[in-house]
Amino acid sequence: MHAPYAGLLIALLFGTPAVAQSQAEIDFAKRLLDSLQKASIEQNREFCGIIGITDEGELIASTPRRGSIASCEPRDPRGIDEAIASFHTHAGFDDTYDSEVPSADDIIGDMEDGLDGYVATPGGRLWFIDGQSGTARQICGLNCLTQDPDFEPEVYGPIKQSYTLGEIEQRD
Repeated sequence: MHAPYAGLLIALLFGTPAVAQSQAEIDFAKRLLDSLQKASIEQNREFCGIIGITDEGELIASTPRRGSIASCEPRDPRGIDEAIASFHTHAGFDDTYDSEVPSADDIIGDMEDGLDGYVATPGGRLWFIDGQSGTARQICGLNCLTQDPDFEPEVYGPIKQSYTLGEIEQRD
């Protein structure tokens, strides 16, 4: 392969921040977060980490870190050549916390880190945070991932399919 085409191939395979996420990346994030949901709900703690790409072009995740009820700081990823997204769960259902959408801090954190993000909610929703535009959109809705048996839908009103940072801040 000629060198001028190598960059194009990389861009086509992995995308750029302005390009939609690949189905492989979405499926990877969905499996990863679903595998963490049960412990997150039972322990009522967030679990978080970083998704990246290895030198060989494979998707990989850092070892998930157990956080607190409402926050989590990921470990430095090992074996990741390029970090592309954060991931975290939103712990167990709590009717005093609007946990069915990403928080403003979730969106701002990803923007500041130059990453996209994936968030799992107690209701079993999976969200994608676009770290460049500061928007969040549902990849899949209720029961897409493991759901907290104590979950009560729509405690904080209806959930839209997508939000801007400003709209999330208005929910707070």
